[in-house]
This record gives sequence, structure tokens and C-alpha cells, in this order.
Amino acid sequence: MRAPQPLIPTTASERIDALDILRGFALLGILAANMGLFSFPFIAQITGTPRGEGALDRLAEFLIAWLATGKFYPLFSFLFGLGMTLQIERVQAAGGRPVRFMARRMLVLMALGLIHALLIWNGDILFVYAITGLLLLFFRNAPARTLLIWAGLLVAIPVVLGAGGGLLGLALGSASAADAPGMRELAMLLQDVEQRTIETYVRGTWGEIFVWRAVEWLVMTIFFSLSAWSHVLALFLVGMYFGKRQIFQQLEAHLPLFRRGVRIGMGVGLPTSFALAWLARTSGADFTSPLSGVWPTLGLIVGPVLAFGYLSGLVLLAQRESWRRRLAPLAAAGRMALTNYIMQSVICTLIFYSFGLGLFGQVGAFAGLAISIAIWLAQLPISAAWLSRFRFGPLEWVWRSLTYGRRQGLSQAAGYSPTTLRHRGKAHDA
Repeated sequence: MRAPQPLIPTTASERIDALDILRGFALLGILAANMGLFSFPFIAQITGTPRGEGALDRLAEFLIAWLATGKFYPLFSFLFGLGMTLQIERVQAAGGRPVRFMARRMLVLMALGLIHALLIWNGDILFVYAITGLLLLFFRNAPARTLLIWAGLLVAIPVVLGAGGGLLGLALGSASAADAPGMRELAMLLQDVEQRTIETYVRGTWGEIFVWRAVEWLVMTIFFSLSAWSHVLALFLVGMYFGKRQIFQQLEAHLPLFRRGVRIGMGVGLPTSFALAWLARTSGADFTSPLSGVWPTLGLIVGPVLAFGYLSGLVLLAQRESWRRRLAPLAAAGRMALTNYIMQSVICTLIFYSFGLGLFGQVGAFAGLAISIAIWLAQLPISAAWLSRFRFGPLEWVWRSLTYGRRQGLSQAAGYSPTTLRHRGKAHDA
């Protein structure tokens, strides 16, 4: 029996460029979608308070709802599940213990997520991803077809519950919902919380912000877990399915799949997402209306469809040499996705919180979108410059060092021992 070989992080030559390009692209979409939480109270997602009253603000809100909201966490979730599968296969090929290795990797990510959530920004997704990743290990030996069946069942859970709640609300009658006992008091309470949130982030001390952020993170995590967690696990499973089917490892053979993905994802996803965003903005702003819960539920279906259209289009573009050169900056940012994701939070909290510029609640949707694009554009050349000198992003280096249980060489000059395993196939760190 062959002795287990030492595990090393994926080298630059082993990486799948298309996946890094997708991560780099997703960083823009996730920042644009998250900007409403960076710059405005979370509770406004329920009350429907607009971020600005100008025409450009309304246009920006609509564009974000149409093209970004609910489209990029599915893309990141898919890529995370795919990356985990490639890592598991890599560990198995080296004769290692994939469950032990991946459990340690997810626990480190969980710790990073907690630090991010409690000390930087309450909208962290890393903690939820780490827990979901631990559960994904139970599916590691499942056949590819079984993964799709489970994914379908998990997607159906929030869709059925959301649709059932909306139909029940319509059956009971929505005309009097706003006048129902306690609704007016609830609306006033939510408005008070909204103003208290703005006051805390604009003028609060670091300690006051820490407490408020921790409470909001707990509420947001519970809310997300109840409404969309099974959806995230489903997308992880779809990513695992793609990994088991060797779709990204053998892209040339699967290009017809991505051509269909463009036709369906863009051809169906763009118009249906447009209609959904329009309906949500014109008739779903009132949280007392039963329809207010219908639009997010439909988004659980429409969002991944458009996300797969984005994914397919970029994969096809990346097969052309001219486009590979143009997309190279996205690939660099994608190789440092964890660092760039956390740095987006650091930059935005310095812009919006009291220990920075204190602009929380004062920046409209259009200005927020412009800030998102500016941050992302700055991260592209910075990532490329960093990776010209170093093998990993700073936080990727921390994650890998803690996962592998030894300090990883960071400079490009750092090499591997001749006895270290070099896996022949394409691989990827999540």
C-alpha cells in the first residue's frame, strides 16, 4: 500500500483559471448587493425604507435588485461546494483523511467568520458556509445523481413554505393587514429600531457598536438560516455534483452545457428577474402585505438561474485567449477572494461607521453602487500586484497555514521539497 504523501496547498499551475475568474467577478456582485447592509440598517430590508429618494437612487436600487441581489451568493455557494469537492479528491489522491482535513479547514473558516462578524461586520457569510461545509462532508460518497435529488428537495423547502405563507396571507385578506391589532405598533417599533441603528453606527463608541453588531449578526444569522440555509446547502450540493462529474476539470468536453447555460440562464433569468424586481418594488415594499414574502421566495428560484447564466458566459469567454488576458485581473482577485471579501468589510465600515467617516444611513443607493464599483476596481490591480510577489493572499495564507498545521511559505521564492506530493490533475482550494 502506498504511504500517504504530505499535503500541500494547490499551486498556481494546478488552479482552474475559470473558477478564479468567477470568484473575482462574484466579488463585485456580492459587494453591490451587500452595500445596502454596509450603509443602511438591516431592518430597512423589512420596512422597505428606500436608500435615497432621487431618480438615480431608485434606478440603482432597481438595477441591484434585478442583476445582483440573490444572484451572487448562489454563485459563491456553488463555487464553495465545487472547491470542497476538488479538495476532498485531492486529499484522497494523496492517501490522506479528507474528513479530518476538511473538518479542520471548516473550523478555521468558522473562527475567521466569527472574528469577521463580531469585530468587523455583521453580514458575515463565512460562519454559515463553514457549518454548511461540515454538513456537506456527509454527502462526500453519495452518487452524483443523489446529490441532485437532495438539492432539489432542499430548494423546495423554503419555496413551498414561502409560497404557502403568501397564499395563506392572501386567503385571510391583505386589505386589513396594516390595520390588524398590533401592526401599527410593530411598524413604529421597527422604525424606532431603524433610527437607533443609524444613531449607533454614526455616533456610537466602538463598544456600543460591538454590542449592536453582535445582536444584529445573531438576528440576521437566524433569519438567513430559517429563510435560505437549505437553499445554500442545495447549491453546495450542485457544486459537489459538478466536481464529481469532472465538469470543470474537463471543460472542453462540457462546453455544450455552458452554451445551454447562457441561453437558459440569460434568456430566462434576465427577463424573469427583471419582472420580479419590478413587482417587488411596485407592490412588495409594505412588510404588512402577504406579498412581501412572495418575492424573496420566487427569488430563490430565479436567482440561481441567472447566476448560472453569469457563470456559463464567463466560462465560455475564458476559453478564448483574448478574453483570458482581459479577465486575468478577475482571476487574481479570485485567488484572493477571502482577503478581498474581508477587506471590503474593513473599507466599508471605515466609510460608514463612527470610527471612520460616519456616513451610515446618509449614502443613497446610487452613491453606494459607485463606491462598490470603485472598491472592486481598486482590488483588481492590488490583487495582481500582491500575487506577483506572494503565493497567497494574506488571509488565504493564514487559512492554509492553520489548516495544514504548519506555516506555509508566502513569497513566490518559497518552494516545495522534492519529496512533496504534486498532484497531476487540476485541483483547487475553496
